[in-house]
Amino acid sequence: MSFTTLDDLIARARTRLDPVTGPARLPEGGDLEFLTDAQIQAIRSAAVLVGLIPRAEGPTALLTQRPDTMDAHPGQVAFPGGKVDPSDDDEVEAALREAHEEVGVDPASVDIIARGAPYITGTGFRIVPVLGVLPRDFQAAPCETEVAAVFETPLDFLFNPENHDRQSGVWRGQTRHYYQMPHGGFRIWGVTAGIIRALYLELYGGDADIQSRRS
Repeated sequence: MSFTTLDDLIARARTRLDPVTGPARLPEGGDLEFLTDAQIQAIRSAAVLVGLIPRAEGPTALLTQRPDTMDAHPGQVAFPGGKVDPSDDDEVEAALREAHEEVGVDPASVDIIARGAPYITGTGFRIVPVLGVLPRDFQAAPCETEVAAVFETPLDFLFNPENHDRQSGVWRGQTRHYYQMPHGGFRIWGVTAGIIRALYLELYGGDADIQSRRS
């Protein structure tokens, strides 16, 4: 199964993902096996905003490309987001703050829907995806020092499993499997594609798919 309508996605997110507040119940995914015990103990909390935009031509997701000058993941495609600061109440507030700083999202204008399963990165971050609906007339105002490009990708592309290209490579001496979803001249891959794939399985995958992800 794949994406049909934004209303259907929102309804699925409200029942299948974690609520906006309260304890998380979804199991962590990602690259935990690539971390040492010391790195696991030092994992840093982070959050991203999976901003859904109800455009007239079809709903999209808001994505950015990081500048080549960034220390971490230079040039890669990412959802707006970053580390959870001590001043943030939770991951939701962190995702909204970062989205405001990076691309000009007004936190008050976002209808927060749910939280996705935490994604552990090989670089030691525990990223919580926060799903929210942006205004249909949203216009990005990117911060030039943090964002090289802002673009939107249709949800019917991102949540279609036929577009989830599974690849493998050797990283830190181990074989790593990852997904890529090239679209519109941008290569969506790595952590961002992994988050999208995990959301797809939780929202549209069958029971066997979800159980396989959680095992």
